[in-house]
Amino acid sequence: MSGYVKDNDLEFVSQLSNFKDKLPAYQTVLGLDAAVITSVTDDATFMAFAVTAIDTAKSYAQGWTSLKDDARGGKGTTPIASFPTPVDVTTPPTAVNPGIEDRFRSLVQQIKANPAYTEAMGEDLGIVAPQDTTELTAPKLTVKLEGGVPVISFVKSKSDGIRLYSKRGSETEFTFLAVDTRSPYTDSRPNLTPDTAETRQYYAYFIKADEQVGSQSDVVEISVG
Repeated sequence: MSGYVKDNDLEFVSQLSNFKDKLPAYQTVLGLDAAVITSVTDDATFMAFAVTAIDTAKSYAQGWTSLKDDARGGKGTTPIASFPTPVDVTTPPTAVNPGIEDRFRSLVQQIKANPAYTEAMGEDLGIVAPQDTTELTAPKLTVKLEGGVPVISFVKSKSDGIRLYSKRGSETEFTFLAVDTRSPYTDSRPNLTPDTAETRQYYAYFIKADEQVGSQSDVVEISVG
């Protein structure tokens, strides 16, 4: 998952709860009918119940393990008379169809396409992806041989890719090698002198909108036989 939807189950439950609580305030301006509000409420309630039940079930299992261990090898003279409490499903939430996240995404897409939608509304409803504040500094390169050929890997981060420079063998200066928008890059050039090993060195800069940005990476090198 990515964007505004929370990956963690507990965080997703919190997100749905906030969405459920605040959506009615925008019902009229967004033109949502009562059935939509009810569906959102039922989905949020059911998801919260399911996630809470998982924790309860884990505690229940751990409780029985502890009880078994105490019964078998415990000490003392007080009889074991209490037992772990299972998940209470005597009053389950309103049943819902599978696909709570898909319904949430679909409704959010509908809301964001509404002419009345604003960024402030999205922030309040918790349906705006957090801004990426990662600074593009210098790429981190690694290089290894695969089949005798140098393969240069990098983390793209929020850049559009890297501008890669190289120096090999007897060359005295680094020169531009390639722009790569997807890691890794394979340097399949033959050695300057056939059948003679050479050292290849590489550094790179990030690129954004075709512009070189940030700082130069550290130089990495490898011997190519």
